[in-house]
Amino acid sequence: MIRTIRAIPHGLALLLACGLVGACAATPGASATFVAQPSPTPSATLVVAASASPSAKQLASPSAGSMVSPLEGRWATGPIPIADIKASMLAAGIEPGDVDGWIAEVGSPTQYSFLLDFAGTSFTHSEETPDMAMQVGELGTFTLSGKQLVLTPGEPGNVDTYTFEATLAGDELSLRCIDSTEQGTTEDKAKHRRYTIAFYCTAPFRRPA
Repeated sequence: MIRTIRAIPHGLALLLACGLVGACAATPGASATFVAQPSPTPSATLVVAASASPSAKQLASPSAGSMVSPLEGRWATGPIPIADIKASMLAAGIEPGDVDGWIAEVGSPTQYSFLLDFAGTSFTHSEETPDMAMQVGELGTFTLSGKQLVLTPGEPGNVDTYTFEATLAGDELSLRCIDSTEQGTTEDKAKHRRYTIAFYCTAPFRRPA
């Protein structure tokens, strides 16, 4: 707090010296009564300028729109052999026949490479094989709460969700599929889960150097 005092009248100065409590110890035999009189001129004004409370600034938090996700930017897996993708799908509990059927369904590539881009609250997932240039396969919005990452791809009326446990260690992001929702049938959900595990959970994503 900044205090500025200028041209204080004698009576007011005496009042301030007594601690601004409205009374002073009287000298024996003398009257100790003070009567406040209006200031005759502007120069007799006591001006007290208070600065903004520091605690108000310290407690102010940034708006939600100014927050930047720790996932912001591009993440890439690099080439992943199809044998590694198959092993990941089997480890996730997908039946061997379903894994082989999925590999045949996607054209039996020898390897895949994946990109995952986050910008604001949006994401895109892209894939590439030796016979197919990198292209966007899914896009939508996402939320990150602690270690829970929820991707919401699709369009209004046809929106799915993927829920992952996200482990972020430096420039490496690993995803483990926890749950998903599907607008279609039970078989559609099982099929979608195979793609989700193959495309998102097979290998960690890393920030490109």
